[in-house]
Amino acid sequence: MTRILLVLLALAAPTTAFVALPAPAGSIPSGIARQLPPGYERLSSVTMSVTRPSRIFELVALGRIGENFRSLRGNAHARPLLIFERHGERFILVGRNDFVILRADRGGQCDPFLDSNGSISIKGRFFTVENGVACGQHWTDFVTFRLDDRAGFVFDNERLESWSLNSSDDPDAEALMRDGPQRVRRPKPGNSVRFSHWRRPR
Repeated sequence: MTRILLVLLALAAPTTAFVALPAPAGSIPSGIARQLPPGYERLSSVTMSVTRPSRIFELVALGRIGENFRSLRGNAHARPLLIFERHGERFILVGRNDFVILRADRGGQCDPFLDSNGSISIKGRFFTVENGVACGQHWTDFVTFRLDDRAGFVFDNERLESWSLNSSDDPDAEALMRDGPQRVRRPKPGNSVRFSHWRRPR
């Protein structure tokens, strides 16, 4: 009887009484979780499968535990992006870059990675880290890498776009106007930049 009463009370409770739980530990394999640096937690992760030959990679974006961009004031920590290759039940770390994912305080009023849903998109042998903000400022910074059979993951391109509020009095005008054409950065011909070595130009 007591058990039934507890169940009925739980069902009758308002939804606002429930608290969202963090992502379960199963979000990344335990073989990866054991290799994460101390003090960091998973922000986002995605599986990348390629063929010819068949290979499977796990991309894991990390952030400092409990970090809140609203209280950082220029002291945000790096956000490592780790690449693991799966070999049976083992996960081998094959790349790390602390500069691809923008730090929490690099977006002004917003978090440039989490406020864009912590996006890492996959297309064939390419993956793209999508940074961007749409609060106060409006801009995107997408960085793409591709898998080279001999060199591993290498830089392919960086695409930057920004928009400003439209000051036109026309009620039918778009709310935002693009600040010029998309800017694209690519490696210099013959200069292959490995994933772990990539940095944004100063």
